[in-house]
Parts: sequence; structure tokens; C-alpha cells
Amino acid sequence: MKPSLATSLVAEGTSLSGDFSFLEEFLVAGTVNGSVNCSGDKHGVVKILDGGSLIGEINSPTIEIFGKVEASITSSRTIIFGPNAHFTGTVQYRNLAVSAGAVINGALIPLVELDHDTPLVSQNID
Repeated sequence: MKPSLATSLVAEGTSLSGDFSFLEEFLVAGTVNGSVNCSGDKHGVVKILDGGSLIGEINSPTIEIFGKVEASITSSRTIIFGPNAHFTGTVQYRNLAVSAGAVINGALIPLVELDHDTPLVSQNID
């Protein structure tokens, strides 16, 4: 895999602390402590690679976890937990894929789009 010019990388053996924004792709092979936020379009992706770890928050259209994550994560598109993923926290997602072997401890909260023609509260009036 050849990273594009818009790829950000925290390499193995590297630590990053603090809040971080990226445009298209953010790869974590090292350690991140803080918030990660996609400021790009709907194709942004965060990948926590096998051996990588993140503690904090992730907000990105697509999130792929193959390493260790302790976080509150929100995805407007897809979250993928690979076979070596270890996750603790809260997951808000539209689409979810979990591989055999993944360990997930926490809450899974689906994000559902409201149908604008359906009232939020219905009442029967006699």
C-alpha cells in the first residue's frame, strides 16, 4: 500500500498526544493519546493498524480498527473491527463489521436517519 499525499501517519515507535485533524487518511502504527477528527469529506478514514493504539476520541466517516483502542468513536459511514482489534468504549455507527477474534467491551449505538415524513411522537386523540 502506497500512502497518498493526503495520508497522515503515526509510525511504529512514535507517540502523539493532543487533538489531531486530518483530511483524507490517518494511519496509526504507534501510539495516539487524544482526539482525532476528520475535517475532510465523506471519504475520510482512520486506521488503527495491528500494533497501533489510540486512547481518546475518533470522529471520522470510516474507522478501521486492527489494534488497541480505548475511546468514544463516531462514524457517519462504516466501522470495521479486524480480527486482532481490542476495543473499549462507546461506538456510534451507521454500518458495522466485526471479524472473528475481535474483542469489544462497551456500548454499540446505531445512528439511524430519521424519516422526515414520520412524526417523532404519535398521539391518539379520541
